[in-house]
Amino acid sequence: MSNRRWLKEEIPRWVDDGVISEETGKKIISRYKGANIAAYKEAFFILAIVCIIGGIFFLCASLWSGLTQDERFLLGAIPMVISFLIMLSVVLMDEKIPDPISQKEEEEPEENELLSDSETPKLPKKKKITYHHKIPVFIREAAATFHGICMMGGFWVVSDSFKLTSDAYSGLALAGLLLFLLTLVTRSAGMGILYMMVSVGLFYADPVKSWPSLLSWLYMFLALLFLGFMLRDHRDRAVVCYSWVWAVGTLLLIFWSAGNMLWQTIFFSLAASLTWMAGTLFRSYGLGADALRFFGGIAVFAVLLEGSYGTVWAGITGSYALWFIFLLFLALDGVFLTRIAKKKEWLSALAGLTPFIMGLSALISIVDISGALPAMIVSIYTAILGVGVIGRGFQMDRPMQSWCGVFLLVGDGAIRVLDSALSFAQRGLFFLAIGLAAAFISWIFYIATRHKKKPVRPLPEEEEGDR
Repeated sequence: MSNRRWLKEEIPRWVDDGVISEETGKKIISRYKGANIAAYKEAFFILAIVCIIGGIFFLCASLWSGLTQDERFLLGAIPMVISFLIMLSVVLMDEKIPDPISQKEEEEPEENELLSDSETPKLPKKKKITYHHKIPVFIREAAATFHGICMMGGFWVVSDSFKLTSDAYSGLALAGLLLFLLTLVTRSAGMGILYMMVSVGLFYADPVKSWPSLLSWLYMFLALLFLGFMLRDHRDRAVVCYSWVWAVGTLLLIFWSAGNMLWQTIFFSLAASLTWMAGTLFRSYGLGADALRFFGGIAVFAVLLEGSYGTVWAGITGSYALWFIFLLFLALDGVFLTRIAKKKEWLSALAGLTPFIMGLSALISIVDISGALPAMIVSIYTAILGVGVIGRGFQMDRPMQSWCGVFLLVGDGAIRVLDSALSFAQRGLFFLAIGLAAAFISWIFYIATRHKKKPVRPLPEEEEGDR
């Protein structure tokens, strides 16, 4: 909801309550202009680019079957060359232009002004220089993304002409390298998204899961480099799209790498907690960090609810390589957790413990093959995290966050009722423990409200005759 729309709904209530006059309300609304039509220029520009590319694609597809191999190569090369020239011209013409300085330097003290020993001269403030690009961001993104799409089309033409379907991973590995270099030059979010899509496709095209799979993981880790660049430049919208694609791509690699549900859940918990903590560490970067925390929070809640099922932990199997990779990522999670604890972000630190709880449950599941005890441990931790989310929502006056914690508790309780891996006695003990904990918290709130200080009544004034 825009500021103007919110004010148009609230100001009549303020007038009815007598907070402000009707004339004052009209003046407040007049300060906020309506929607600017020029703000939609990016959307129409993107729509135009997509429609033009789509039209050219379908025209070429209609002629494709009647062309010879040389004509197909020519038809695939022309868009790639044209898009490369457009992208190159944009890169060469673009430059960073300093924004006008809004803050003035403080005046330096005069040389003849005597200063006492207790006084120190005021040093001039440093100028905070910000920059903007000469070419608008949507033109830069469109040029880079268009060239990336044309280049992938050129690779497809070569693969289709020489029947390289069974050897597609080699072409994807080379395409990923070229897209990485182009993304490094253009700093384009669209080019980076294509690069990540190729990285995931490289893993999927690997028939025996050998070097292309390892290269795919390396490409996805290198993709974090561009995420750091965009966070530094405060490109919030690009960070949201880019981080979402990176999270989905990483989860796909985890899903394909880990053979069974247990390891998928464990590695999913690592990705979720790292995403949440990364959003907390980059809190000052605005909307992008909020998006990372949002996606990380949803993923942590989902993996905890999944890990609350006993069937996930029944019959653990896995190689030493998976344990080694998990411990390596766990060490990285510990580094993030230490930094979060130093910042006193206790809710994020609590979420960062999720992989450690999953690892502990995995170790216990080696002994308890039924999966009941590991599921119980994850459920108790889920309840603790839910209470933490509710408390943080109350502290920061965020009702939606508090309700998310309530829904997490309700979901955890529903899973405990439906999970067939636990006996009725185990389910009963779980709910008794949760009920006693809730009663204890309620008692603490009761004591806190009971011992509130009573208002001090003012003493009666002494009369003149008593003085």
